[in-house]
Amino acid sequence: PAWRRIVGVVAVTMLGVATGVARRRGALAAARRHQRNWAAGQVLVALAAGKGGAADEEIGDDELKFEMIDALIAKSRNASEIGITTCDWHTEVYDEAPEGYKMLLDKGIDMVDVEVGSTAVTLLADVLTNDQPRYCMRLTPRPTYGFGMMLSKKLVYNWTVIHPLETTMKKLGVETAEMLMLHTEGGARMNFAFWVYDAVAEAYRNGLCNKVGLSHANADISTVKRVQDELQRRGVPLSSVRLPLSLLDRSALELVQECKRLGIQVFATTPLGRDELASGRYTASNPTGGEIAVPRFTLAQLIPLRPLHEALANVAARVRSRTEKLVGTTTITLQWVRTKGASPFCDVESEANAKAILMCQDWKLEPDEVAMLDKAADEVDKNRPAGYRG
Repeated sequence: PAWRRIVGVVAVTMLGVATGVARRRGALAAARRHQRNWAAGQVLVALAAGKGGAADEEIGDDELKFEMIDALIAKSRNASEIGITTCDWHTEVYDEAPEGYKMLLDKGIDMVDVEVGSTAVTLLADVLTNDQPRYCMRLTPRPTYGFGMMLSKKLVYNWTVIHPLETTMKKLGVETAEMLMLHTEGGARMNFAFWVYDAVAEAYRNGLCNKVGLSHANADISTVKRVQDELQRRGVPLSSVRLPLSLLDRSALELVQECKRLGIQVFATTPLGRDELASGRYTASNPTGGEIAVPRFTLAQLIPLRPLHEALANVAARVRSRTEKLVGTTTITLQWVRTKGASPFCDVESEANAKAILMCQDWKLEPDEVAMLDKAADEVDKNRPAGYRG
């Protein structure tokens, strides 16, 4: 009958209107969140540039108060959350994301380090979770092969930064990345063309990322300040730096302290050391790490690390006694990184690492325990070749 067709048309129309309203409200809320993030970033940029109290007059403070900015800076200086890295996730090795990843997401550990365009993106996209992870996306800008000055700005921005970022975000089903990190592989000097910084600023202003960071294995304070200055000129604060740090590679400790002073959060890669030799799991007396397998390391590799492994075991025993938690040496290593002011990005290929991360909650190392680990690391350094990092 005609009346049924009319009712059907009206119902479909009302559903379409309701869906459109919901989408517009969602988009408006996202725009407002990004506007607040952008405003907060502008104040941080102004403060870093030394404008001081004039910053709020330039930006306006209808919703933004300096108490909030002070809290943000303090939080950045003291932030030491733990994240998950996907550096070694390859589809040639894995059919799906490790079980430890899903377990940590369910427990609220949701900061995930992923390289834009890597095979890990495919594995992450296939994981069904109740909560959306916060992705820290490392992006190596595409080269322009000498055409950067000849092409239009929009084309250069899309080619170098925006299109690779949006493609990865689409695969992961997110509209905004928690962190966009400019990344450089190897030990080469980090030196980006001006249009790369322009493209990052464009991505930030368009709400593709909440924060902007720097990822460079050999970063030093001059590199950090140079990148910070380039971003500040474009109204974007530098929020974080990603670098190697472990008990077997403490070369970045001075930079970590300087970043804390600047209000920049530090993320530590390889917090368990190269091949996880700083975890205390593989020792001269237990070269297989408790597994029934061929030893991964020789005694020649493990015996020089004995002072550190013994210190880790002693500290773990002390912590178990005072916290009544099943704390192991891997957890102690991660907590040491946190006491130095960095947030460890840990691989969860093994379930043991995932459990060690969960054991980091609700307690801290005592100062004398940190001193024991530092002393042991000093002793190990004396017995290794100069310049060795692990």
